[in-house]
Amino acid sequence: MNCKRIILFLFFFTAANFSFAQVTVVADPAIDSLVAKHIRINEEGKGFPGFRVQIFSDSGNGARERANEKRSAFVSKYPDVPAYLDFNNPNFIVRVGDFRTKLEARKFLNTINVEFPYAFVRKDLIQPPPVE
Repeated sequence: MNCKRIILFLFFFTAANFSFAQVTVVADPAIDSLVAKHIRINEEGKGFPGFRVQIFSDSGNGARERANEKRSAFVSKYPDVPAYLDFNNPNFIVRVGDFRTKLEARKFLNTINVEFPYAFVRKDLIQPPPVE
């Protein structure tokens, strides 16, 4: 019991004698600009690096319609996998999935390879997985 009283006394005694000091941080001004750039990029919300499977790319007359048809065909077979239609002048591109690793994307590519034989994996900015 005396040991507890001594420890308690020492705790309060040392806590009462603490003094607060001022800390000055000296840093390169470029750090502030890098932090601001990081915040700006994160606010844009375009996604984070990952992989998607590209199933279609075409240009010319009717390319948009053909891209929409490929996207619709994919969504009807795989409703749980997101499909994205992008325009990268002059091509309409259909990419599917939001895979964090190349291995995940390649596994999915193997499952759709029969229906989409010219599909391939490519790096892309993906959407974060849904929070459960």
